[in-house]
Amino acid sequence: MATLTESRHAGEFIISEANGHRSRDTVTVAAGNNLQAGHVVGALTAGGYAEYNPTNVDGSETPAGILFDAVDATDAAQTGVILARDCEVTGADLAFFAGATEGEIETAAAALAELGIIVR
Repeated sequence: MATLTESRHAGEFIISEANGHRSRDTVTVAAGNNLQAGHVVGALTAGGYAEYNPTNVDGSETPAGILFDAVDATDAAQTGVILARDCEVTGADLAFFAGATEGEIETAAAALAELGIIVR
């Protein structure tokens, strides 16, 4: 029998958020990114959002939010939603770049806290 693997669900990492849609922003995920729900993203200086990685020098080295749902922008930029402020999230349910160290994850959590995103 085939094994089925369930992917992350939209917003499953959220513990709480502000009323209405105050915590969320609609953004453009830059081409070349295929990201899952809960992925930490950074704002590109050239516009759009991409996977957060502290070794980059294009703006994505600073966390700017968390992707609400999966976005496949492999071939072309796509619209997505991020949690950008005033929310609490489950740290174990967040996604980071491949090879992220515990220290890099802690640094990202501290940067998210400055945005009002509390990682529990």
